[in-house]
Amino acid sequence: FTGQGSEEIASEALNAGVTSYLQKDGTESYELLLNRIQNEVSRHRSEYRAKVAQDRLIQLYEQTDGFYVIDDEWTITYWNQRVAERIGNAPDETVGRDFWEVFPEAIGTAVDDNFHRAMDTRERVEFEYHSERYGYWAEIRAYPVPEGLFVHSRDITKKKEQSQELTYRNEILESFASTVSHDLRNPLSVAEGNLQLAQETGDFAHLEEVTQAHNRMQNLIDELLRMARGNKQQQSELSLKDVAERAWSTVSSERGTLVVADDIELEAYDSQLRRLFENLLWNALDHGGATEIRIGTTDSGFYVEDNGSGIDPSERENVFESGYSTADGPGYGLSIVRGICDIHGWDISVRNGEEGGARFEVEL
Repeated sequence: FTGQGSEEIASEALNAGVTSYLQKDGTESYELLLNRIQNEVSRHRSEYRAKVAQDRLIQLYEQTDGFYVIDDEWTITYWNQRVAERIGNAPDETVGRDFWEVFPEAIGTAVDDNFHRAMDTRERVEFEYHSERYGYWAEIRAYPVPEGLFVHSRDITKKKEQSQELTYRNEILESFASTVSHDLRNPLSVAEGNLQLAQETGDFAHLEEVTQAHNRMQNLIDELLRMARGNKQQQSELSLKDVAERAWSTVSSERGTLVVADDIELEAYDSQLRRLFENLLWNALDHGGATEIRIGTTDSGFYVEDNGSGIDPSERENVFESGYSTADGPGYGLSIVRGICDIHGWDISVRNGEEGGARFEVEL
């Protein structure tokens, strides 16, 4: 703040690092000087507070989980030890490199979309991302800062696995609850039929079939209660032939015969696989009018084929829909079958069998 000055003095002063150069010019210049000082002090204090907040944020993230910084040219300028340990990229190997060169698999994903949106809008973004390359789920928050982006990455793999397990159990429970009456209906019919035969003929050998049917109904009820209580089911190595024959013991009828052509070992939920076979067998007898049902293996799974009336090609997609039926009945059977396949991650399709009936193929 000088009474005598020139452009040369102003230039030298600014080059020397002064904040501002102001020449006296009447009383108004004092008000201008006051305003300049207040503005500069305010700016300095704001920058200081921002720096303190930034340092605290970095310290906080250093103590919690993965944290890194990307500048506005997409260069990684900071990489903490937590994220380095998670994915195996050491800080000295990562800092200074282009983010998209280090993680080319992120191009075109939610990371790409959200990071660019944060850069463009200068607004915070938050999203979840599954890294196929490193095999974990992350909850990512990106905060725009003058330097570029502060990125906080929290490993939520265990949380996701627990959520997926809960979703799986709820799906099992919902499916079981909505269809249990359908599955109880079949062994109940067997029990009623054999009880009537025993009464009419006096042959108490039929009561063995009644006992088996009652046991199956009890098992179905027990399974529903187990699922409702949250008890986790375990998959096991099962014999295709063994499960199919156990299913047939509930379904068995004088109307047809079962032929198991060959056998394989497969990993599945025992009770669910048995329900799958029971529903396919009952479908062949009740809706297809089959007299023989064959079960065997394919290159990628197994099949259930009958010699009944078959399924019209135009109806093959509809038959798996809940409530769809071509005869009297709730129409749950084949929707249960597809649901069980979905739970196991299998694919099921239907086409014509060799004798004109329906052939259901399950690809493991």
